[in-house]
Amino acid sequence: MHRPPAIVAIGALLASAPAWADHASFHGTVVGDVATTDNVFAQPRANAEPDVYMQVRPGMLFAYDSPRFIQELTGEVEFLEYVGHSDKPSVTFRSGWQGFITPGPRSEMTLGVTASTGQLNAMATRTSPDQTGINVIPPGQIETRQGAANEYMSYQVGKDTRIGERIYGNWTATNNPDPAVMVQTNAYDAGVGLSLDHSFQHDSLALEAGGSFVYLKRLDPLGVQMGSRLDQQINPRVIATWRHDFNREWSLNADGGGVYVNPIGTDPYNPGAKRRAAPFPIFGGTVAYTEQWGRATFAARRAVTPNLFIAENTVSDTAIATVAMPLPWLDETPHLRLPKLIGLGSIGFDRTQLVDPDMGDLLGKFYVTHVDLGVAYTPKPGQTYGIRYQFLYQTGNTTAAMIIPSFWSNTIFFTFSLRYPDRVAATVPRRTQSLRSDRKDLAPTGAEPVVPDPAEQLPDQNDDSSGGGDEDQK
Repeated sequence: MHRPPAIVAIGALLASAPAWADHASFHGTVVGDVATTDNVFAQPRANAEPDVYMQVRPGMLFAYDSPRFIQELTGEVEFLEYVGHSDKPSVTFRSGWQGFITPGPRSEMTLGVTASTGQLNAMATRTSPDQTGINVIPPGQIETRQGAANEYMSYQVGKDTRIGERIYGNWTATNNPDPAVMVQTNAYDAGVGLSLDHSFQHDSLALEAGGSFVYLKRLDPLGVQMGSRLDQQINPRVIATWRHDFNREWSLNADGGGVYVNPIGTDPYNPGAKRRAAPFPIFGGTVAYTEQWGRATFAARRAVTPNLFIAENTVSDTAIATVAMPLPWLDETPHLRLPKLIGLGSIGFDRTQLVDPDMGDLLGKFYVTHVDLGVAYTPKPGQTYGIRYQFLYQTGNTTAAMIIPSFWSNTIFFTFSLRYPDRVAATVPRRTQSLRSDRKDLAPTGAEPVVPDPAEQLPDQNDDSSGGGDEDQK
């Protein structure tokens, strides 16, 4: 643990074995960045402190491909060192497994499990700039532990009809070691969903129904965040989605439904509080441009989302634009499937309101603006270098400020990602929700992603736009 990060990183690469066989491979990986920021722990501007920090994550990747089963196993050890705010590096861990199974000619299944530890302010580079979520986060040197598991299976009933089911669970625990704060959270959500999807010539209609159990525990002995609290809820939901393809590149999504927030149990920290259930509408729309070599989207949405970082159920109104496109300056032939230089980014705004289980209405308003822009250079498969800029602004009304004070920060990252050997036996295809009725934006089995992830990092339960779980999108 006391060896310099550079020695550990080099050792991980040299120790990695070459490809095992035609359908299995083992790789050494090193991912890292050097960052400079004007507000290292997301404090109010009066207490903001600049710093430079370095992250190095040596790890391994095992990939296996068989006719009906593709799987990836990944693991990382993260060394994080601040120039001005630590005497020695902190050491944390991250691992994940994901698989893609085709039980029959009409069915497919995806599975995934992740676990990690780390510091909240240093988790920004675990997703690429076009995949950054907008989320209310607590300030300070927050220590986190996370775990997630998910399963999805679909079956093609007929030529144009598909049914599916999904199960998911997310867990996050945080700790603020500051003696003036001492807030700890322990929160998780778990849910199930059943879906029916029918396609027409240029349109598709989908209906999903399900529910979730939400557990939100916050220990606040000093009353910094309005006291300790335990909320438990069973929240049924239903949502309908319409997709329309204008042509081979442009498509439109529109969805609407509702979530019924239903508190259960007793809060031992507030035993006399009466809880009220309440329905909340959810809706949204997305315009998407999808090509084999890139994508761009603009989405606006209202979602009922448990924020596991602050242990609060929330209603979020979000607008976000994302782009991942090749930059043709270093390629002789533009629009290659695997470009050397790509631009990635997301710009978004979010208004988050807390769901008050006592009164059954909304309490407090947070406003978050997030800008995340990057350029990644991949001279050859398995090597990526990049530069990235992030701006984060978070504020709120009087009630919100009593829970989390306002802050803003600027951060610049220099990133790198190395993998040896570079050729992977198989890649688990992305099976996120399709934006097109013809489903052509989903990568075929074993194919590379439409736009390569410049960091090629582990999946994370918070890679989406929520803060740990998304009631109306899972």
